[in-house]
Amino acid sequence: MKRKVLSLLLATALVASVFSGCSTKNNGVNKPVDSKTEAATATDAPKTEEPKDSPAAEPVEITVWGWDVNFNGAALQAADELYEGATLNFVEMAKADALQKIHTVLASGVKEDLPDVVIISDLAAQGYLMSYPGAFKAMDDVINYDDFASYKKSAVSYDGVGYGVPFDTGVAGLFYRTDYIQEAGYTDEDMQDLTWAEYIELGKKLKEKGHLLQTYNPNDISEFQIMLQSAGTWYTDDAGKANFVNNTALKECIDIFKQFNSSDFVKVASDWTGFAGAINGGEVACVIRGSWIASTIKAAADQSGLWKVAPVPKLSVNGATNKSNQGGSSWYVLAEGKNADVAADFFAKTFGGSTELYNTLVEQKNIMATYLPASTVAAYEKEDPFFSNTKINQILASWIAEIPAVNNGAYSAEAQGALLAVMPDILGGKDIDSSLKQAEEQFNQTVQE
Repeated sequence: MKRKVLSLLLATALVASVFSGCSTKNNGVNKPVDSKTEAATATDAPKTEEPKDSPAAEPVEITVWGWDVNFNGAALQAADELYEGATLNFVEMAKADALQKIHTVLASGVKEDLPDVVIISDLAAQGYLMSYPGAFKAMDDVINYDDFASYKKSAVSYDGVGYGVPFDTGVAGLFYRTDYIQEAGYTDEDMQDLTWAEYIELGKKLKEKGHLLQTYNPNDISEFQIMLQSAGTWYTDDAGKANFVNNTALKECIDIFKQFNSSDFVKVASDWTGFAGAINGGEVACVIRGSWIASTIKAAADQSGLWKVAPVPKLSVNGATNKSNQGGSSWYVLAEGKNADVAADFFAKTFGGSTELYNTLVEQKNIMATYLPASTVAAYEKEDPFFSNTKINQILASWIAEIPAVNNGAYSAEAQGALLAVMPDILGGKDIDSSLKQAEEQFNQTVQE
């Protein structure tokens, strides 16, 4: 199985970056972080968990491979401000390029080119941990994983060992236009803890008032991630086998997808430009995505004060909740990196133990993470005028601990690909059970040895 996984990692990396829906920014060049010039320190954050001095006698340079200097790079820069004994060199590249390069270097066995740390998206992490045993430093002795949301702990662990340092969250929300839903006769209270059936009824009411519910892309099932995790299930089981045919939650996802496809209350959008344009252009009343979508929504300054957020709709299957996640990444220390021990100490005392750091990230960069002791830092008290003067980050953070943990496994991209392949037949009226059986066979052929 290992050899097949190695060959699939590149495709997984590329597809994962598409399905995540995250908008990443990069300039395609290596960009070291100037660690001491721009970051500010929050003055009102708790001071009880100040990182202690590094064990290194002289500062060493920790090299980190990743993407998005304005998000991941900025977070590292803020952490660097709190740690003595090391400086950070953030090497930025496109997300797909970063994930591919990690694979290439680890597969080559050449240790001279290793960075000290890499950031890996949560959906791709299990594939790397399974394929490269011993490549990543075990962190159980320096990280208290009970301090993090359980779903994130599951994402960074393999065979009962914690390897990653959990970072950002994609806690999902139902972002909605207050003016549109009021026209349809709904209140903010009505929007709390909806079921998917109730959400679809909202779409019909909005259509009567001349508004559309949300966007819909027949070639993108990324919302399935949110629906499945809210019910504590996934495309694959714990053994990595397809979980299609007998997955009642997945069947409900497909049924909802079919209702959108045949309805007149959604806006068809085939790519990110169309998706974001429908939101910012006022064409849709709602968007269901990870918390990272907030910055996209706020790009329409003329809509300031018109948006709020509620929990995502709930499926009807047993165990379903109104809490879920979409996206997110974590830090991994390379066991054979030149400065592995210092890097582990750096992350343990910053991302693994500093509420001050997380206060800074929320306050200055709107970056939310999964470190539970930081869920009450002062920055969460700030009201956002764009979101109707609500404490939107505090609201979203309050849901993180309730997100069901799932085992994403190593084959999420392959599973989604197999399901997308049969979706045209399902939307055309073919029986769902037989289509899922066909998709399961396709998945098995893709991942088999």
